[in-house]
Amino acid sequence: MDFLLPSTDRNRADDVIDDLIEKVLAAYPPERLERVKGRTEAMWKGMGADSPYHDRVPYVLFSNHWPEEPVIPEDADELQRSTINELKMMLQHAVIDDEFYPAFSSGVDQLTIPSLFKCENDSASASARIKPVIKTPSDVYSLPDAEIREGRACYDMLYRMVYKYRRTGGRIPVYMTDVQGPFSCAAQMWGIQEFLCDLDEYSDEVHHLLSLCTDAIIYYFHAMFDAVDGNLVPIHCPPALWIPKDCGVAVSDDFFAVVGGHTVKEFSMPYLERIGEEFGGITAHSCGNMNHLASIMGSMKNLKALNFSASETNLMKFARECDPRIPLIVHKTELAVGGLPLLTPEEHLRYCADVQRATGVRIFSSPRGTDDPCNEANLKRWEDAARL
Repeated sequence: MDFLLPSTDRNRADDVIDDLIEKVLAAYPPERLERVKGRTEAMWKGMGADSPYHDRVPYVLFSNHWPEEPVIPEDADELQRSTINELKMMLQHAVIDDEFYPAFSSGVDQLTIPSLFKCENDSASASARIKPVIKTPSDVYSLPDAEIREGRACYDMLYRMVYKYRRTGGRIPVYMTDVQGPFSCAAQMWGIQEFLCDLDEYSDEVHHLLSLCTDAIIYYFHAMFDAVDGNLVPIHCPPALWIPKDCGVAVSDDFFAVVGGHTVKEFSMPYLERIGEEFGGITAHSCGNMNHLASIMGSMKNLKALNFSASETNLMKFARECDPRIPLIVHKTELAVGGLPLLTPEEHLRYCADVQRATGVRIFSSPRGTDDPCNEANLKRWEDAARL
């Protein structure tokens, strides 16, 4: 697919972008990126005491202190503003010697995959809800072919990826967008409440739709890779984490939190496994509480890792009940579920290290943002908290 970016006259924003690109590349020289990859790969692949990176859990910690300079010029368009802000964040983050891997975030849009089937947002809804296109179960057999076409959300997402990638001459990669899994996409296209109620009565139609969504997701992943010449970091949870090529891609299934194990096994796992088979593995993300699925996730083929929030899923309990071979990518949110505590970044790092020591399950810790300054004392405090 060819993306023709607009030909515009050079402006002041272009000068700012060019300057920031060079500074970011200097702040993340090849040796630093290789160190980041080394420690992160140790988490992905379970390297033991002989690994030089077994001393602490790998982590990414964001600072909430944004640099004021350079000021974004008034002549910057929307894509230039986004590019400048991300480059500023990468440069500012360089003072933290964690496992942050610099790449552009491509954003989030729940409509991305459903838009391949001509789905649109429900303009009458007060929330970002997708307008269902399945009026009766038999409608699944007359859906249009999945296509990436200009004017659809799926095209717009790729366009943003291509712009940032080409604007930096391909020297800074791009993170994938949040791709909702087949179950999530099918539910949105069917109508969530109706879909959950119709699973068993119309299982043939449901499985047909799930298969179509799976094919569309695979198609879109290949389109994302092609759009940036293969320089895609195929994970979004969080968009800061490097993933080895043989660990596949990441997909969200936020319904993990609200359906039972039987439903996950029959209507979600087989289709996630197909995606994992296509790309050499899959990382599954879910918002909400996943504790009820801990004992069954190990049966999922090609599963490389799981991602959830430690303030929504009880991490220690999950780690003790899950397959210890599956790494856990653990962030925190500002939402607490079931009485779980809202931890500070330091507490989150220490908690992840404690769980890994107690259970042997490999953990990548992402405590999100901190309001504390990134001075020498705090940098040492965070590093010490992650020690095993």
